[in-house]
Amino acid sequence: MAAGFRQGDQALLIDGIAVTASAAELNTLDGVTASAAEINKLDGAGAVVASGTQASAIAAPTGGTTTDAEARAAINSIRLALIAFGITASS
Repeated sequence: MAAGFRQGDQALLIDGIAVTASAAELNTLDGVTASAAEINKLDGAGAVVASGTQASAIAAPTGGTTTDAEARAAINSIRLALIAFGITASS
């Protein structure tokens, strides 16, 4: 891998390609093993839902004549993921 510096436009070159990322961006990616395609899938994930507004909180499952612990655990996991990604408000 050849590295260099092109003085005319102040570019750091790696294999003849100008590096346009900031030092902070490079440090953020240091040690990441994901592919570019995997990172691109995450672009904007969890930022704002499609409508542009956050949905109301989803209540935890309660009540009912039959309590299904596995179903409740699954529902709670989904609720927590929606909250973690900022899609719904926390309760």
